[in-house]
Amino acid sequence: MIHKLYKPIFSLLAICFLGTVSAQKFDKKFTENFKVNKDVEVAINATNTDINVTTWSKNEVQVEAFIEVEGISKEEAEKYFKNWNFEALGNSKKVKIKSRGNISNGKDFVFFNDMNFDFVMPDIDIQMPDMDAIVIPDMDFDFDFDFDFDTMEDLEDNMERKGRYSFEYHNDDEHIVIKTKEEWEKFKKSKKYEELKKSFRKTRRDIKVIDKEKLKESLEKAKLQMKNINKEEIKKGLDKAREVLKNMKFNFGFNEDDVIINGKKVKIKKRLEIKVPKGATFDLNTKHCKVKLPNTVASGNVKYGAFNANNLIGGNLTVDFSPVNINSLNACTLFLNNVTDAKIASVTNSTMRNNSSEIKIIKINNGVNFSDKFGKVTVESFNPNFGEFVLNLSNSEAILNFGEVHSNFKYQVNKVKLNNERVKYFKNNNKTANLLKVIGEYSSIVIK
Repeated sequence: MIHKLYKPIFSLLAICFLGTVSAQKFDKKFTENFKVNKDVEVAINATNTDINVTTWSKNEVQVEAFIEVEGISKEEAEKYFKNWNFEALGNSKKVKIKSRGNISNGKDFVFFNDMNFDFVMPDIDIQMPDMDAIVIPDMDFDFDFDFDFDTMEDLEDNMERKGRYSFEYHNDDEHIVIKTKEEWEKFKKSKKYEELKKSFRKTRRDIKVIDKEKLKESLEKAKLQMKNINKEEIKKGLDKAREVLKNMKFNFGFNEDDVIINGKKVKIKKRLEIKVPKGATFDLNTKHCKVKLPNTVASGNVKYGAFNANNLIGGNLTVDFSPVNINSLNACTLFLNNVTDAKIASVTNSTMRNNSSEIKIIKINNGVNFSDKFGKVTVESFNPNFGEFVLNLSNSEAILNFGEVHSNFKYQVNKVKLNNERVKYFKNNNKTANLLKVIGEYSSIVIK
């Protein structure tokens, strides 16, 4: 059953060939300046770019954009510089910065059939003491669909630049193999070409919803019919889905440090150095970017890169598949999805949600609400007056180190393994206002 759910994924295979390049290196710098208000909003839309933000005492936003190309001639490099999809536009209230792929490329996205697709699916342990105890995880299959299936012309541009026309499509008994430009031109005029564009659009819409809902429906029917469900069979099904994903001939992401231009392997590095007033706020939409922020308010999405910030003092931020390092989180809403390496030194008055991620928090201060699914959280210390800390766990692991800090405890749990080592030394203390409130299911908690 699960294999069929992922069948639509196998609709596309595109083949590109890599070459060797010489070691010539060329670079260029662009600079833009804007007179702004001290609380200006800076919106960054970028892919495959290192982004470093610092503050200064001026009511001005300065954007310095650097691009470095290695492996092509000076003339070819100049063409790439000219076509780099970089721009900075703004007024006193808002500055928009864009650093996307080469315009002639169309996208920052290329499909290879010889690269590994490294998809991380959490190890799922379904607890099944009875039918009502079945738990369906919130599986977030967040694929990086930068490629626009509506514009197959972009794929043609990629092949034309390389001088190699190679395209394959396989579905059941239908197979299309194209190896020459003449074959591609003929295919473009066919009815199948138009059908493929429609099929890809539908696949893109359906892929994120088909799996979980079908699994839920099947299990709900089994509950109503009072049938016995074999836990091992479900695990085998999930393992099978995992293997299918691993064997897919897709690469849902593209490291633009190595691209192909006119059949040559070229290294490209893009970097933004941005200076802003101390009161500036940020709206982020980045993929495959290393982002470094100062003391600021940040909202938006960071995917498939790295995120580093000094003090976040507000905002609603989502980070996917990216290591995270934050010095202080205050008055923020932060969602970490499939983040295997996250470290936050201090958390205050914030709401955090964690999905299939591992996070270490050095200190919890007052007003913190933390939810975790299929992940692990370690808290190394608590403020002596942390107030109320709400911990909501589902199929998770938590380690809490209170040290000498006193606290009362309140549990609302189901199928939770609880090891409170502090009961040997401290009992609930009515003299303290501190309260740890645990809501959990199918989880493990150690309190030290």
